[in-house]
Amino acid sequence: MSIRYVSTRGQAPELNFEDVLLAGLASDGGLYVPTELPTFSREQLIAMQGMSYPDLAYEIVSPFVGD
Repeated sequence: MSIRYVSTRGQAPELNFEDVLLAGLASDGGLYVPTELPTFSREQLIAMQGMSYPDLAYEIVSPFVGD
């Protein structure tokens, strides 16, 4: 899954995570926000309980970053 990001002002092009990271603010002065929010199943949440902090952070952030 590759989440796309749009500007809060709606006038900048839609970008992927890598381009948003390099761009910082959107060209129209807005902030980039994801077009959708990832969800986690009950099983995924239960599995996360025993994870170390770095592993947990990876599991939570990776859907926002994509491939």
